[in-house]
Amino acid sequence: MYYNVPVQIGKQEDGLWRVEAPDLQGCFVDAPTLEQALAEIHEVIAMMLDIYAEDGRPLPPKVTASDKLPLTTTVPVVLSEHKFRRFPAGAGKASAESGKRQIRL
Repeated sequence: MYYNVPVQIGKQEDGLWRVEAPDLQGCFVDAPTLEQALAEIHEVIAMMLDIYAEDGRPLPPKVTASDKLPLTTTVPVVLSEHKFRRFPAGAGKASAESGKRQIRL
């Protein structure tokens, strides 16, 4: 079973990212990176859905269940939080000496 749960994302004054599912009371996380906050909110939402099921409570109207995995979504990405290696200026250009394309790794 898959669940579609609306979430709100924001950055707080202390620099932490807050992700919350406003339709599930008390369901939020604070984390130093957006990536971590999104990962943690999945776990918290799963716990909340389990509590709803255990208590026999109906899901809020905006929380929907489906047998099919959603095929599209929108994912926010903050490039500055990812530590990947960027090529220096000029990397990847053809070398006049060798005539071959050189790429720095």
